[in-house]
Amino acid sequence: MKLISLSALLLVIFLGVLFIYVAEDIPDFGDPNSPPNRYVNLSITVDAAGLVDDLNKGVIPESLMDKIEERGLPLPSGVEKIKEGEWDAIIIPEEKHYYPKEQKYYFIKKEGAKLWVYRYAPIIRYIEEGHHETEVPNMVTYILADYRGYDTLGEVTVIFTAGVGVILLLRRREKRPEAR
Repeated sequence: MKLISLSALLLVIFLGVLFIYVAEDIPDFGDPNSPPNRYVNLSITVDAAGLVDDLNKGVIPESLMDKIEERGLPLPSGVEKIKEGEWDAIIIPEEKHYYPKEQKYYFIKKEGAKLWVYRYAPIIRYIEEGHHETEVPNMVTYILADYRGYDTLGEVTVIFTAGVGVILLLRRREKRPEAR
């Protein structure tokens, strides 16, 4: 076997093993509670000692606010208890035209002796608020046409341009009669 063939075979085997390793971590399709679909860990933790009572009263502890501010993230204006050991932190958006009311932004969870802060994925907001804000019954339609309208317009323009290019390249030209 040639050296190039052997190295290509090893590369294909390596990439196959890597693909299988990565595919094991992919969540089930449509799982609403998988991390990519629900929330992202911000790696913000504080000791839960004495802070749980404040969160249950709807007050965000100062130590938690300091950690969020250190990261340069928007500061929450309030907190709502979901169930024991889980809270939603609410922010008031700066842009009132597009998002006129308070938004669920952070998910706070008590795990052991620590409080962990997560950021809700945008899809959660689309699911919960999209129909009400756009009055479009189909979720795919209101995401593509309303929330991501400029992206969709750009993608359609690229596809249209590619289609016109293919048509121009593949068009048949009439055979001209030979000059006599």
